[in-house]
This record gives sequence, C-alpha cells and structure tokens, in this order.
Amino acid sequence: MVQFLYAIIGGGLCYSIFMTVPRPLSYVFVVPLALFTFALSFLKVNERPFLDFFLAAINYYSTPKKRIWHHHAADNLSVTIFEAKAKKSEVQTKHISHEKIEELAGKLDQT
Repeated sequence: MVQFLYAIIGGGLCYSIFMTVPRPLSYVFVVPLALFTFALSFLKVNERPFLDFFLAAINYYSTPKKRIWHHHAADNLSVTIFEAKAKKSEVQTKHISHEKIEELAGKLDQT
C-alpha cells in the first residue's frame, strides 16, 4: 500500500510538472523525480526499502566527520592500563594532571 502511495504521489507530481513547465525544461525536473519515485516504489537495497537507505545516506552526509577534542574539559584524566599477563584483580590506574597533558601536547606540536 505504501509503494502504491509513493507511485501515485510521484506520478502526480511528474504529471503536474510536465504539464506546467515548458517542454525542454520539464524533462530536467521530471526524469530525476520519476527515477526517485521508481526507486521509492520498487527498489530494495540489502533487502530493505530504498527509503531507509536514502535517509541513512542523508544522515551520513549531513553529520560532521571530524571529532574535536575540547581539552579544557579534561581537567582530571584517569587512564587505566591493562596488561596481557595480569590477573583481573591487578589493574593499574594512573592519574594524569592537566599540566602534564599540556606538556605532552606541546611536545607533539613541536614535532
């Protein structure tokens, strides 16, 4: 039923654009809309509806890909070191101060 609604709405939009816009320009709008309507109605990507794939693609391309670390928020950083041969109860915890992190960051920036 949903596929039928996609086809009816997409076909109606294609028809109205084709009838209102002058001929050479109408093909520029109608062909992509008709292909998108066909994909929504009949195409499946990995056995899932095309709409799920399309929304996931929009979400992927609209979210930022870089992660920015705000170093002012890390005043007291706790680092846990796990050793391969250590027992489960023998876990070392090391606290690193903000000044030590800034010193290490300065050394890394110099190289």
